[in-house]
Amino acid sequence: MPLSAAVRYLIPGAVAGVVSFAFSRVMIEPLIGAAVDYERARQHVEAQSPGGEHERELFTRAVQENVGATVGVVVFGIVMGVLFAVGYTTLRTVLDRRGFAPHPAGLALLLSAGMFVAIALMPTLKYPANPPAVGLDDTVAERSSSLLTIAVTSVVAACLAVAAALTWSRRWGIWPAGALAVGGYAAVMLCTMAVMPGYDEVPGPLVGPDDLAIDGFPADVLADFRLYSLVNQALMWLVIGVTSAWLAVLSRASAPDAVAVGRR
Repeated sequence: MPLSAAVRYLIPGAVAGVVSFAFSRVMIEPLIGAAVDYERARQHVEAQSPGGEHERELFTRAVQENVGATVGVVVFGIVMGVLFAVGYTTLRTVLDRRGFAPHPAGLALLLSAGMFVAIALMPTLKYPANPPAVGLDDTVAERSSSLLTIAVTSVVAACLAVAAALTWSRRWGIWPAGALAVGGYAAVMLCTMAVMPGYDEVPGPLVGPDDLAIDGFPADVLADFRLYSLVNQALMWLVIGVTSAWLAVLSRASAPDAVAVGRR
């Protein structure tokens, strides 16, 4: 029987969220733990200075790891899966109207790769993920606004690039049109990254009044955290694409059976 819309819209994101959480728990959580340990040690040094205060955690580390991380990652995966399904349906409709008939699985994989680039890769190249202890509290709003700006710009530019490629393909062919559209998208993003502000807020060495010193934030922890965060995003979009491609093939295979049953 044909797959329901709920299955096609929710399952890929839910599966991706679970896989993403598992990867985060194994590869990223130890780095977060190291960052938290550094943050606490630094706060201890800062608390020794006149007027220094030690901030208390609103939620324990165990609650953040087990409850907050699970819910947050899975919900984010579902949201991205629904967004992917909407984009896939829209693109498939546009392609059908223009006389293109791509294979559903191939279209799903290509779209998931494109959404990874537009939503995750491009913003991360300018503003990589930061672990705890990296980044100033005073610039949280500014950094969030900058990240949102470049993400929205990337998504809009990607949509315009797809529209331009479809329009130009009738005149120049799909491959030249696609290459030109990708080049235009890359140019827009390079210009955007050049004009957006940068933030270098990695904590440096700190010395307290009693000569208690702490080194700057570990470079290897920062590099690994940023790398694995990007890999986690790539993994999430890969799972969304593969799962959606599999469901698209199942839906396509079940469609003739449904038509045959309806004729009986």
